[in-house]
Amino acid sequence: MKTRVYSMVYVKPFIAALSASALCMAAHPAMGQNVHISRLYEQVLENIEYTKPGFYLDSFGVLRLDEAGTASIELDLPSNTAVEIMGDCDEDCADLDLAIYNGEGKMLGEDRYADFYPIVSFVSEDNGRITLELDLVDCAASYCYTAYSVFVEGTE
Repeated sequence: MKTRVYSMVYVKPFIAALSASALCMAAHPAMGQNVHISRLYEQVLENIEYTKPGFYLDSFGVLRLDEAGTASIELDLPSNTAVEIMGDCDEDCADLDLAIYNGEGKMLGEDRYADFYPIVSFVSEDNGRITLELDLVDCAASYCYTAYSVFVEGTE
């Protein structure tokens, strides 16, 4: 019986070391993803400096898109207000497009230039409901992290 106790005493640290190693190895992809997400949040904050005077950051988001993938995000904005929406992409991205639609599906604006920094300016309509559509046209990886920043004219 004493031999088993000694065996368990020696086995427990070994199991703990293996568990810690596995946890560290599993964390590496997540840590890499966090770097991309952190950089995009920094870009969102930098966009505040590039937006038109009198505009403030209303909302933003970061998401992962597969190459050639599309994401649709529904947002509510103040009605009849000037709006500027900027898109951003991580360093693997070569072309990100942005289109804005009202609640009925009518296009309010788009930026489909071959770049990774789309900007669309428009005036929201009576109900303020829009759909923001991000299209990841070209990415050097199987997926890229993208972001959007919504700036609204007025006071916070």
